[in-house]
Amino acid sequence: MKIHGEHRLILVFILLVLFVFPAIGVTPQRKFLVANASGEGTIKFGQEEFKLHSVVVKLFADGKAEINLVTDITVFITGKWTKSADPKTIDLEITGTVTEGRLDGGGKLLLTNDRKSIAGLNLEVVNKFTKNKITIDFTAK
Repeated sequence: MKIHGEHRLILVFILLVLFVFPAIGVTPQRKFLVANASGEGTIKFGQEEFKLHSVVVKLFADGKAEINLVTDITVFITGKWTKSADPKTIDLEITGTVTEGRLDGGGKLLLTNDRKSIAGLNLEVVNKFTKNKITIDFTAK
């Protein structure tokens, strides 16, 4: 079967549509670190205290951070991260929950020796609207 000029152009166009266009707009955000850990810890909201069972952390190459804290409910926190002088510690600046700007504070993400897993998490944050202090202390098993 011989493909003539006009049909060849149509074939090239179809291949471009199939292989090039799906890639446009699907640029996943590169992650620097994605880690989770089970363990023991607490979340204190003012006078209330909840047991913390696990933590999931996503650190993105652009400096953004997403932290999920699993207790009786799941708490979602956003912020920024920077490398610390200690290679096993990540400095965190907390900026909000689902709504940016609601929280203010920071803390440390502690990594294992291989720097691929979570060893612990310590945060002190203040809710800007309620003025309640939130303290998070977590140690991985």
